[in-house]
Amino acid sequence: MEILGAFVTTVVEIAKCVLLPIGRQIGYSFHYHKNVRGLRNEMVELGRIRGAIRNRADEALRKGETIDFAVEEWFKKVDEIESDVKKKFDDYGKDDKRVCCSSGCFTYLGSRCKLSKEAIEKMGVVREVQKHGTFSSISHLGPPPSIDQTPAGYFEVFESTKIALTQVMAALDNNELDIIGVFGIGGIGKTTLMMEVAKQAKRELNFDEVVMTTVSHKLQLEKLQMEIAEQLGLKLRERSLPVRALRLATRLKLVKKVLIILDDVWERLELIQVGIPHGAEHCGCKIVVTTRSLDVCNEMDCKSSINVKVLNADDSWKLFKRFAGNIGESPTLHTVAKEVAQEGGGLPIALVTLGRALRNKEPHRWSQALRALRTSKHEEIKGMNEKVFSCIKLSFDYIQSEEAKLCFLYCSLFPEDYDISVENLVMYLVAEGLFRNLETLDERRTRLHAIIDSLKGSCLLLCSDIEGYVKMHDVIRDAAITIASSDLYGFMIKAGLELRYFPKVENPTTVKRFSLINSKVYKYPDQLEYSELCALLMQVDGYFLNIPNDFFAGLKALKVLDLNGYSSILPTSIKCLTNLRTLCIQGGSLKEASILGELTNLEILSLKESTLDVFPVEIRRLTNLRVLDLRLRRSRLSLQYDDVTVPPNVLSSLSQLEEMYLGKSFTRWEVEGLSGRSFANLAEVACLDHLTTLEIHIRDCNCFFVDFVNPQQNLMNFKIEVNAITYDREASKTRRLIVNMHDDNGGLPKSVGSWAKALLKRTEQLHLQNWKDLRNVEQLSAEAFTCLAWLYIFNCGVNIICSSAFFKNLVCLENLTVKSCSECEVVFLSDNHTIKKSVVLCLKSVSFRDLPKLNSIWKGIDPYVFQNLEYIAVVKCPKLLKLFTPMYAELLKRLVHLETYSCEGMVTIMSNDDDDQLLAFSQGFDGNKILFPQLEILILSDLRNLTSLIQPKILLDFPSLEWLRVELCPKLKQLPFGFQSLSKLSKFEADRTWFEGLEFQDETIKICMEDCFEELHFEEDCNKTN
Repeated sequence: MEILGAFVTTVVEIAKCVLLPIGRQIGYSFHYHKNVRGLRNEMVELGRIRGAIRNRADEALRKGETIDFAVEEWFKKVDEIESDVKKKFDDYGKDDKRVCCSSGCFTYLGSRCKLSKEAIEKMGVVREVQKHGTFSSISHLGPPPSIDQTPAGYFEVFESTKIALTQVMAALDNNELDIIGVFGIGGIGKTTLMMEVAKQAKRELNFDEVVMTTVSHKLQLEKLQMEIAEQLGLKLRERSLPVRALRLATRLKLVKKVLIILDDVWERLELIQVGIPHGAEHCGCKIVVTTRSLDVCNEMDCKSSINVKVLNADDSWKLFKRFAGNIGESPTLHTVAKEVAQEGGGLPIALVTLGRALRNKEPHRWSQALRALRTSKHEEIKGMNEKVFSCIKLSFDYIQSEEAKLCFLYCSLFPEDYDISVENLVMYLVAEGLFRNLETLDERRTRLHAIIDSLKGSCLLLCSDIEGYVKMHDVIRDAAITIASSDLYGFMIKAGLELRYFPKVENPTTVKRFSLINSKVYKYPDQLEYSELCALLMQVDGYFLNIPNDFFAGLKALKVLDLNGYSSILPTSIKCLTNLRTLCIQGGSLKEASILGELTNLEILSLKESTLDVFPVEIRRLTNLRVLDLRLRRSRLSLQYDDVTVPPNVLSSLSQLEEMYLGKSFTRWEVEGLSGRSFANLAEVACLDHLTTLEIHIRDCNCFFVDFVNPQQNLMNFKIEVNAITYDREASKTRRLIVNMHDDNGGLPKSVGSWAKALLKRTEQLHLQNWKDLRNVEQLSAEAFTCLAWLYIFNCGVNIICSSAFFKNLVCLENLTVKSCSECEVVFLSDNHTIKKSVVLCLKSVSFRDLPKLNSIWKGIDPYVFQNLEYIAVVKCPKLLKLFTPMYAELLKRLVHLETYSCEGMVTIMSNDDDDQLLAFSQGFDGNKILFPQLEILILSDLRNLTSLIQPKILLDFPSLEWLRVELCPKLKQLPFGFQSLSKLSKFEADRTWFEGLEFQDETIKICMEDCFEELHFEEDCNKTN
């Protein structure tokens, strides 16, 4: 029984192992339809779940959010399942009969069994995926769009913007520059330019992050931090600004290479307070600052400041047409459109606004707009006030001082495209009472120049091509006129309109400043009733002013009167201007000016370039006068008789005079001490204690050298010419003295008075001419020349210029020219005086011309003294055998230009002599090679006996040489150049035959020189020896 039980148990177990799988397979086949339909139902449910999640995802995408990675992976899983199910079960039930008939029932049942089993397995997978599709959150805020996703075509390349873009990109690629400034007038296109910079920096310079934010004139530090953080994907939850700054700085330091563009900065921004690390804190952080002012660039410590300039005429027209649309084929409309575009002045915001306002308008609307622009009635043109002038008004409002604002508005008194004299602005604004806290006129001038520079830095004023002048952009001027015409400033500006009739004013009491410059009014009112008028500018250009006698009677408050170009008798009512402070009558003609003596409160009187037949002795009553400018234009009468002189005791009455400009108008001065004087002497000038600026011509040398009891000690700026043949109105130095002894037989004065000595001590530019008895400059004064920067000696009897003992007086000397001095043998001579190493002359340029006896330039002088030389020119010095020794050459590291002409005795440029053995510094000279690291130009011309450049033969290296010219040097057979001398050589001029005859140790050098060779042609054979 036990055996039977065991057998039965075994059979049962075997049956289970065999029959159960068979049963399952039969079950799969039997439940085939049920299982497949169940799978399909689960797929429908999965599709429903996916649809709901997809809707949520689409909504999140519309909000700018990023779908979570898990959700994206779930979508992929669903797609995979759907594809698999569709592939296997799409044909369910279609081919049952065909399969059964063609393959037999067993094959048919096997297929049903397999599919049924797979359906059950897939249902489990689908249910699992359904379970994972229950997302509480499917999206999150992603990083902000990259700057390089800005739509293409937003930036249009013009010449000026292309230049600025290239400069900015180069600066960004320079590892030495961490902060870069970009400045330009409002509306010039700085923001648009920066957007293109951001895109190119990301694309071409491989910045990992580029952030651009607007600072604005109303700085909100918290908002600025937030904008930067948002672009970096950082959330700043802290309220404390310092903590936010630390968080932001920490985030930026994680970026290896980041560019931050701070747009529209108006004042210094402390980067550490914002949270922007740079420099040593983060070498990979570059910062670009855009602003309207160069001053802000400087305040932000910008290593490079790039100016975005207005568009040129062609680019302006191109931009204007783009927004103005089809201008049509009408030549008349085309001409008007061109003129309208010109009124935009190359300012993009103005061109775009004008183009949009006139797009597809009728021709008469174009003409109307042009008239409005020319008369500064911009309010008639849509958008000009809101977009253009509001932008400029913001710059004006940000001018910090009222003085600077008034200076800016004064520039609008002049016509369009006018060169505005800064000196005239000084005269106007001083009369208005500006800078009252400054004592002297020169201090006020300095202050105004600083304001002008600041306005130019803010692009509200432009540089002029004429030194000492500025200009104003046409669009800026129109905005300035709008501001100035308000009751607050009371400007009435009719300059440059060529009015034929005197303008009418509804309320004359509101007018404070009136400009009629370059008008052509043929009839003026008998009397002006402008009780508040303080400035009247009536400059004319070749047009006769017919002003009635009582014209000025009602202008009691007038302080500034400009009658430049006035050529007639002054109206008698001018004496009613009791408050007048500045009177300018420049370029006019006054036959009688005695009435000027009535203007007793006058502080500035300028008759520059006017004609004056008789000096008005009555001006002695102008005891408040601070500036007197009588640099007159010669009339026919004065040219014939040359008898216009300054009467005695007139100048000495002007006790408050600070600046006096007489130029060459009055040259006759009495010698001090003579009785019965008929005209003034220099003692009257010297006794003016407040005088700081003097421009004068003195015919008689004795007047200059005589001693005065009370020599003037405050004179700081002067242009004094003693018996000079020519008169230069624009001296390069502020303290210039020319002494010409031609009419006095070149004799030295018996003594040099204290006034002349004081001037020599302060002189920066000194001309000595025709002094036959002058042996060296030390004879004039042993203590003079301590401020001397420029010394010119012409046709004097000097045999040496100065000795080494006198070097201490020449420490400021930069330029020395000696010309046509027939006795000069040595320029600098050692007198065995020991020169301290600290005595190094500032001498940068020396020129020696037409010196027939010159045999040595620097005799026995330690070359250490001359190490700052940049320019050497030696011409027509036949006794000179060489220029300098190799040891001198060894110290001329800054030499840029070397030329020598027509020195027939010269045999070499450099050679040794006995003095070299005495020079202690020579111990550092190896004697094998001499380097001129900065020399760019070398000219050797008409040196008939020149046989070598250096003796003994030593290699010469000129790594910076760009231009080499050798002509009429027939005996020169070798150029001992090293390869460094050819690296930058771009121009080599010589005679072809001479060049072919040169001897080269290395033919490669000759081949390199051939590449930049330019042949010279001479009338005579340059190879002919003497």
